[in-house]
Amino acid sequence: MIGMKLLAVSTHALLEAMRLSVMKAQSRLAAAQKEVTTGRHADVGLSLGFRAGHTVSLRSEHARLTTILDSNAVAKTRLSATQNVLESLAADAESFLGDLIASRDSDMGPEVLVAEARSRLTSLINAINTVVEGVHIFGGINTGTAPLAHYFSDPPPPSRQAVANAFLSAFGISQSDPAVVNISAEDMQAFLDGAFSALTDEAAWLADWSKASNQNMTSRISKNEVIETSVSANAEPIRKLVSAYVMVADLGAENLNESAFHAIVDTAVKTVGAAIQGLTALRTTLGIAEERIAAANERMTIQMDVLANHIVNLEAVDPYEASIRVTSLLTQIETAYALTARLQEMSLVHHL
Repeated sequence: MIGMKLLAVSTHALLEAMRLSVMKAQSRLAAAQKEVTTGRHADVGLSLGFRAGHTVSLRSEHARLTTILDSNAVAKTRLSATQNVLESLAADAESFLGDLIASRDSDMGPEVLVAEARSRLTSLINAINTVVEGVHIFGGINTGTAPLAHYFSDPPPPSRQAVANAFLSAFGISQSDPAVVNISAEDMQAFLDGAFSALTDEAAWLADWSKASNQNMTSRISKNEVIETSVSANAEPIRKLVSAYVMVADLGAENLNESAFHAIVDTAVKTVGAAIQGLTALRTTLGIAEERIAAANERMTIQMDVLANHIVNLEAVDPYEASIRVTSLLTQIETAYALTARLQEMSLVHHL
């Protein structure tokens, strides 16, 4: 009985020791397999000790640069869309300028030029209300609202009503009144240079025309650079182009006498010319912003590569050595299972 009892205790102790050994080996195996898969220490903090803080800092900086790069991609998309709109506006303006100049010395009737101005004004408003990824790109920081109301909508928006009120105040009649034929070139010029011009001054523009903010969107394009990455619908070239289209489209040009009509055409030529120059300046500014983003991205990409190399140097494991450990641990576990099976078969019954 005593011999049987001692044998039972010894077998149990051996089995328990073997079980603990297998559990530890399995834990080390899981860690080794993870290192083979990821190429880095399974427990960076345990492996690196006090140097773990350094790798945390490196990874934080890498993540920060990644976030800025992602933000720059959004800004780049917005700038590209804005450039496309401004390019389109400039092309339309140049075409309209050609029509204005041609109308001075041709048989083109005012009706044709008026229809052209109406069409281009509508196209401009649609373009300024462009949305990219849910953002009105010409809204400044007010990105959730379309900047401009459609001029020819019914009922008339405040912008068109302001033009009608100014015309009525200056001439005592509406733009559609046949009596506009009696307006002299001098009176029309005075109106264009005075009351009408004031309608698209900044204060009046903000009151009657635009819901955009004067403050453009800004983007942090690197750790130390913040730049403007949008154009507001309140920019002067846009206001000038709208003014030129409206003076031709909505001042009764169809019924004016020739001299008064020419006053409108001549003023529109000057206004469109100034608008084209302004649009070119805006596009140049955006181009500089695009170049700065490209340069910042290039610098940050290099920085991220350096950071990644430092991280790898700290956290990486030798894949060959890790594979050998996996093989060795698998062998140990298989051997332990085999020994456990042999121990479990040990019994006095086999010796009787």
